[in-house]
Order: sequence, then structure tokens, then C-alpha cells
Amino acid sequence: MAKPGSAESDTRPMREGAINAAHRRRTLQRNRLYLAAALLTTLFPRLAGADDFAFGRRIFQDKAQCVFCHGWAGDGAGAPQSSGGAANLRETKLTREQLIEVISCGRPGAAMPRFDDQAYAEKRCYGGISEAALGQDLPPLPPGSLLQNREIEALVDFLQAKIINRGPITRGECLEAFGERAAHSCAQYPDLP
Repeated sequence: MAKPGSAESDTRPMREGAINAAHRRRTLQRNRLYLAAALLTTLFPRLAGADDFAFGRRIFQDKAQCVFCHGWAGDGAGAPQSSGGAANLRETKLTREQLIEVISCGRPGAAMPRFDDQAYAEKRCYGGISEAALGQDLPPLPPGSLLQNREIEALVDFLQAKIINRGPITRGECLEAFGERAAHSCAQYPDLP
């Protein structure tokens, strides 16, 4: 035990003060981490949703090349070289699950390709129908890339957010798709449906 007035008794309050200061710093750092984690948790779903939307748009326009048959606005007015007769996605009544199935499995006997090459082999299409049962009506593979399940889901999310049940094409949609550089071309569409 230290005697009053000795050097050891003089350092105890400094050590206790240093320990308390270190404890306060750790507590402050921990609280900052909790706050950062809370902010990321609330912001992340919004950021992920925005990313999924952009991801789905890129799949629609580029990877799956949906615009070739369905048109940039999903109205079925695809490129002149397309086979024609593509569904008007703006008016479809398909549910999310049905859209996923059609994109994964294609449409038997029609030009709509299957973007999941294992869907029929694994009997995940239209009640478990097999490739052999469809024969020549088996939907073709796409001319471009196959899609992974997460890509098909992102594509469906994009369709439901930006195309399905949107009514007639608007100038705003045209500008969103092509930017201000296409303002002259987008003038053919009304401001509101």
C-alpha cells in the first residue's frame, strides 16, 4: 500500500483518469460503429434496389436483348428484323412467378426463347413438362446469353417497375431511356398518357 505523499499515491489518480479516458474513447468508437451500421442497414436496401433496377434494365436492353423483339418500351414493337408478334409487356397480366417461368422456359411453339437451358431438364417448366415431350415445340435458346436466376428476377423486377401496366409510352419514358440527346425524337410521345 502506498504511503500518503509518496510518488505511487500521486500517480493513481492519473492512471484512473487515463483508464477512464480510454474507456470513454472505446465507448465513443463503439457508438460510432453502431451508428454507421444502423445507417448502412437503412440505406443499403435503397441502394440495392436502385442497383437491381439498373441491373434489370441492362439485362433487358443488352444481355438478354429483349428490345430486339419487345421494343425499347416493351410495347411489342421490336426491330424490323425480329420475327414479329412479341408480347406487349406494357399490357401483360402475368404475375411475377409467371413472368419468371416464361423468361426461364420460353414459350413452346413460339419464338420466345428459354433463358435457362436446364429448366426443362430439371422439369421446372409448365407443370414439369420435359424437352422430349415438347419435341420440335421446345423453345429455342436465345441468340445471345443465357441468364442466371438472379438475372431473371432482376429483369422481372425491372419489367414490373418500369414497363408493365404503364399505359401508352410517354415523352418522359423516352427521355429516361435515351437521354436528352433524343429530345427531338421523344417529342412524338405525349407528356402524360
